[in-house]
Amino acid sequence: MVLFMIRKLILCSTLLCLLTACSFGESQEQETEAQPLTAREAVIQSLPAVEIQLKEITPETLPAEIEKYRGKVVFVDYWATWCPMCLDSFHHLSRWHQEYADKGLVILAINLDEDNESNRKVVKEYLTEQRAPFENFISTVKPDAIRDEKFGIEGSTLPFCQIYNREGELAVTLGNVNPERLYGEVSISDALTKLFTETDSAKNANR
Repeated sequence: MVLFMIRKLILCSTLLCLLTACSFGESQEQETEAQPLTAREAVIQSLPAVEIQLKEITPETLPAEIEKYRGKVVFVDYWATWCPMCLDSFHHLSRWHQEYADKGLVILAINLDEDNESNRKVVKEYLTEQRAPFENFISTVKPDAIRDEKFGIEGSTLPFCQIYNREGELAVTLGNVNPERLYGEVSISDALTKLFTETDSAKNANR
């Protein structure tokens, strides 16, 4: 009789442990599912999947690309896969594209990794993962200070951007050299807001 009771207690304990483990597992799964998206994930998931066209560019051909969009605000962003700050902020390009494309913003994202087959594959995979909905380029020029100077990149440091107004004039540069013109989400958002406010005001005045 005692042996029977002991076996019964062991069986009940085993069942209780199994039920607790299942409940704990379900709880963990629910917690994982309930975790909110990060800002980067939210932006990426809001975009449709795109087929990335990685075009070639040099400092000599960039002016022609900018000229193609005269009448629009052109935002040229320089980045690389070896630049952590570039990767951390890359999703903001998509957000600005979503916010301002209808108002006339064109984004030209220029990758500055060394141009070879392996790097092109990595860059395209990253852009595909990011669902980058804008114009994407890779520099075919040897990466050195001379190339960066020709592109106009201050101090050869990334990230760096140039924003051109609707007349094709360089209006804003932001990077990591001048403390009064630092590259960042807030500084770029402010620059874009100011440019579009000015152009909208000019349009209204000419009506």
